[in-house]
Amino acid sequence: MFVSRRIMSPVVGKTELAHERAKRAAEIIGRHSNGTRLLKVIAGEGAGDLHLYSMFDSMAHAGRASMGIAGDSDMQALQAEREANPAGVVSGPEVFRMLMGAPDASNKASMQRIYEISRKNIPAAMGLMAELQEMIKDEPVTLLAGVPVVAAKMDVLTVSYGFKDMEALGDGIDRIGLSDEFQELVNRASDLGRLFEARGLLDIG
Repeated sequence: MFVSRRIMSPVVGKTELAHERAKRAAEIIGRHSNGTRLLKVIAGEGAGDLHLYSMFDSMAHAGRASMGIAGDSDMQALQAEREANPAGVVSGPEVFRMLMGAPDASNKASMQRIYEISRKNIPAAMGLMAELQEMIKDEPVTLLAGVPVVAAKMDVLTVSYGFKDMEALGDGIDRIGLSDEFQELVNRASDLGRLFEARGLLDIG
């Protein structure tokens, strides 16, 4: 599976308009993909930004979709509105390849942790991810991991933990994230890459 990401940073005073346009963009892109998710960064890097994710079976599918989106009259109209009256700054799309897991629409809250890592260390990192998956197999959390295919920064591994809501996310941090077992695994991960960015997100789509 491949996932594309667009990041939208609303302009102060035009946040409501930016959100309305992001939801329209999600609906349009959804016609050409295997679905979209619109999330707001509520804490951490990029707080206040909107992340629009869309899913594809393959890069060929993503390529066809990009042409379809560009040619969609509704998207063209939306782009014209943005040009005439900007409500935010849009970056992307960037494209990522999923190494573990798949987005789950039932999860409304998530925590992303991004590691700077050499590609040669990815297999070892995925070994740790398998250990983590076993550790949380009975927990109400969905684990995802992906690497960039086309992005501004390529030497990264993104790990995402999905929960049903913000309370469940906080409970997961309290019980799992702060446990000795989890911290020991994190320490081993630090030998493979550098954790440099984290954010909490809430589904608003």
